[in-house]
Amino acid sequence: MDPLLLHSLIVTGGTLLGVASGVLVKREEKWINFGLGFTGGVMLVASFTSLIIPGVEGWGFWQVGIGIVLGVFLINFLNAVIPHEHLVKGYEGPQALLGRLKRSWLIALAITIHNIPEGLAVGVSTAYDVELGLITAVAIAVQDVPEGVAVVLPLLQFNTLRIPLLVGVLSALVEGGAVIASGAASSALQRRWGLPWA
Repeated sequence: MDPLLLHSLIVTGGTLLGVASGVLVKREEKWINFGLGFTGGVMLVASFTSLIIPGVEGWGFWQVGIGIVLGVFLINFLNAVIPHEHLVKGYEGPQALLGRLKRSWLIALAITIHNIPEGLAVGVSTAYDVELGLITAVAIAVQDVPEGVAVVLPLLQFNTLRIPLLVGVLSALVEGGAVIASGAASSALQRRWGLPWA
């Protein structure tokens, strides 16, 4: 099986497992907070050990640093142009679209923005080294389980079961798609100059 497809299935499966768990378990705030804290820690470790450190060792600080800055601009751009809502911070995005989408879809878009860089991280690390990509995919899939629970639980307050499941599945598919797209693009880029930026 193609490594990109396998790694895409791993991260997609992690999110789907979390979504299914979220539907089945009772809402308990302390477990959601624990899960979100855990996911943040795993993402920081995965970013450094699977992406930043190997990149700096292979190509030097400046090329990797430029890639990090470009990534920050990309996420800030997506954050500015895609309407979405955070449970704590509230609505973000173009003011012209405020009130035009249901809250559940705004939350789903926020989760999608978050899942894109996770998929990109797995795809890029797979293009760099298949074994490193597998380690990154497993690490991100592990943190996707509590994250998937956190995706579904707030939506269960506002909707029937159908919408939270649909949002959770779409969130998982976006992340898996980002793995394949970024891995293919990174492989197409010459390792000498493009991959460290990615």
